[in-house]
Amino acid sequence: MLRVLGGLELEGHPFHRPKPLLLLAYLALEGPKARRHLAELFWPEAQDPLNSLSVALTQLKPLGVVEGGEVLRTGISTDLQALRLALNEGRLGEVRRLYRGTFLEGVELPLGEELEEWVWSTRERVALEVHQAFAQQARAFYLLAVPQRGKALLEEAQALPGVRWAVEGQEEEFHPPAPLEREARKAFFGLLFCPKEAVEALGIPANTLEILRGVGLIREGGRALALEGLPRPDALDPNAFAHLPLEAQEAALALARHLPPKEALPLYLLARPLWGETDRKRAGGAIRQRTRSLLSENPGLGLELLQTLPEEPEVRLLKARVLERLGRYREALEALEGAALRETGLQREVAAVRASILFRLGQVEEAMKEAELARQGSPWAQGEALNLEGLLALSQGRFAEAAELFARAAVRFLAAGEVARQVDALNNRAVALFELGSPQAERVFAEALEAAGETPLLRAPVLLNLGVAREREGKPEEAEALYQESLALAEKAGVLEAMGRAWNNLGALYHRQGRKEEAETAYLKALHLAKEGRDWVLTAAVLANLAELREDPATLKEAIALLEEARYTVLAERYRKRLSEMASP
Repeated sequence: MLRVLGGLELEGHPFHRPKPLLLLAYLALEGPKARRHLAELFWPEAQDPLNSLSVALTQLKPLGVVEGGEVLRTGISTDLQALRLALNEGRLGEVRRLYRGTFLEGVELPLGEELEEWVWSTRERVALEVHQAFAQQARAFYLLAVPQRGKALLEEAQALPGVRWAVEGQEEEFHPPAPLEREARKAFFGLLFCPKEAVEALGIPANTLEILRGVGLIREGGRALALEGLPRPDALDPNAFAHLPLEAQEAALALARHLPPKEALPLYLLARPLWGETDRKRAGGAIRQRTRSLLSENPGLGLELLQTLPEEPEVRLLKARVLERLGRYREALEALEGAALRETGLQREVAAVRASILFRLGQVEEAMKEAELARQGSPWAQGEALNLEGLLALSQGRFAEAAELFARAAVRFLAAGEVARQVDALNNRAVALFELGSPQAERVFAEALEAAGETPLLRAPVLLNLGVAREREGKPEEAEALYQESLALAEKAGVLEAMGRAWNNLGALYHRQGRKEEAETAYLKALHLAKEGRDWVLTAAVLANLAELREDPATLKEAIALLEEARYTVLAERYRKRLSEMASP
């Protein structure tokens, strides 16, 4: 891309000759031009203008950006073209990014009168186009009775490079318009949020549509003018309503009531302060349904959505599942506390979540008791129980039995529509088969990745286990690449536990390879993430690895103390044995 705003440079290229670049900019913005026209425009005082043009073209030739014979043209794009597209579409954020300065700012060249006039007139025109885009949106906000936003946009525009200078030379001044009638403002927001449904759902009369067209709030094809700073009507933001005036919230609520709950959810969130009892039930059902799908995609967003609902038993159960997915195990258990939750008919589902968390925390006996109850529950609860039994068998070296249990769990999760847990079960099954030395392990890893699709949170743990397999096969380079890929996906998903485990695996790999400094760096990153996520099991594991790396029993003692403080007595005892081994001569 050729950058012509705030300077003149060919992006990503060391070519800096200003006159040839100016020629390139002219062709890019003005289109194909005859050789003679260009020669006389750029070198009006030269003895042989055509020869000067040939020299400039020779300098540009290695770039391959100019073509033609008697008529020259270029296909190179410029940031000014991108700016004009953003201006036309009202994307002020993109305008701010692209408009780094005035047209050809700082380019000092001896130019002929005609070319100099082209530079100055283009500079002024671009600045006016920028001001016009800001003024158009400012005018819209005044019409919509949001004057503070309109005023802020005008002030911001005036402060942009070259705008004040360009506007001062114009005869026409900006005069804030009076606000539209309330019903017209509400109609605009309805058309902005949901153009296909708004006329019917809000009962917008034809004369209101004409008023909106007349003031420029509706464009060709009936599209509402896109305004910066307003929340997207398809975004799941529980706090988006705070950025909307009351009539916008009213329009969103009317539309939400007109649509099926699943489609209505984003609009319900825009109108959250206005919910009635029926709205709470419809929105609550949609939030619970969407949160279940977010377990595998974005559990953090699912948690934000659940915070908008009353602490009813089903919500608390779902919240516990989200917290478990985020690696916040103690909080998950706290969400499940209280006799009321177990008396609602959700006892088996509660047992399934508790069993999974308790097992992670090293409280195996309690976990298996909960799993017995979960076995009598829904297909999902049964899957959790079978998966847990598989983990126990795996930890005890009963790999064939574990593989069978994980396979059965995957089927239950599939029947329940629990994609995330199905992937987890398949991942566990692949590990069990690998421990058995079965050639089927590779196929099941592939099956888990296929089920995970492109969801970062689901792919990350599968790749992590696949990396362990590659490391044990004597392929450390492949293992490191898989750990790094798992880490990148975990970071994309924003899940602390998955990030911490990836760093811990990298640290262990570097440790075994004798790369002690890299190992310590990786362990410390894992430790920071584990503590931030309050994952004391992972914290203890990392501290134990650090203790071994540093040959420092004190670090392992800290891990044991952490586990005891958090009441993870089984794990604490396990690490005490490791400490004794370290102390032995």
